[in-house]
Formats: sequence, structure tokens, C-alpha cells
Amino acid sequence: MSITARIVSALLAAMVVAVILKLQRRGGMGSKYGLLWTVTSALMLVLAAAPDMVDTAGGWLGVDYTPSLVFMAALGFVLIVLVQYSSELSRTEQRIQILMEEVALLRRELEAQEEVAQPEDTGG
Repeated sequence: MSITARIVSALLAAMVVAVILKLQRRGGMGSKYGLLWTVTSALMLVLAAAPDMVDTAGGWLGVDYTPSLVFMAALGFVLIVLVQYSSELSRTEQRIQILMEEVALLRRELEAQEEVAQPEDTGG
């Protein structure tokens, strides 16, 4: 990789790190996901600054075309994030269902109390 490509990659990775940290400080990203994205962006910065590490890791793993190792790792990361989001979505849907049922029960109880509290109209 040329020195220009290394510099551009490192600058882009540094920008990602800055954006992630800014989002965390402003509260735009929860701490649960903030740590994940901070570690990921820091890893991007390290790999951008020292791309030979990918070649070394590819050699250890027996990968002939080392950029495919980066894409495979990125795909694995995306799949992990998708599974996590699916799990969160399922739990949120279950919580919403329970809350809807509780609201319906409370509404029925409130209507029953209002009926008891109001004197009946005798029409006369």
C-alpha cells in the first residue's frame, strides 16, 4: 500500500473515531453500543496505520488474498450486529405487547370505577 493510501485510510479511520466519540459524549449513542463502536473504530485506525498487520494475520491463517480476510471480518462483524439488533427488537416487541395488555386492563378498570362513581341517570 502506498504512503498516500495509508495516510488517507488513517485520516478516514480517525474521522470515524472522532464521530463515534462525539456521538457518545452527546448521548446520541448508548454505552452498550458505544463500546462496541469505539473498539471497532480504534481497530480500523490501527489497521489503517499498519496494513501489514493484515498481511501477517493472513499469513498465519493461510489466506492467500489478505483483503478477503478484511471483508470476511467485516461481514462477521455486521452479522453479529444484526443478530444483536434482532434480539433487541424481539425483546422490545415483547415489552410493547405486555405494556399494551397492561394499558388495556388499566383502562377497563378505570372505566369500571368511573361507572361506579357516577350516579345513574334515572330519567326523571
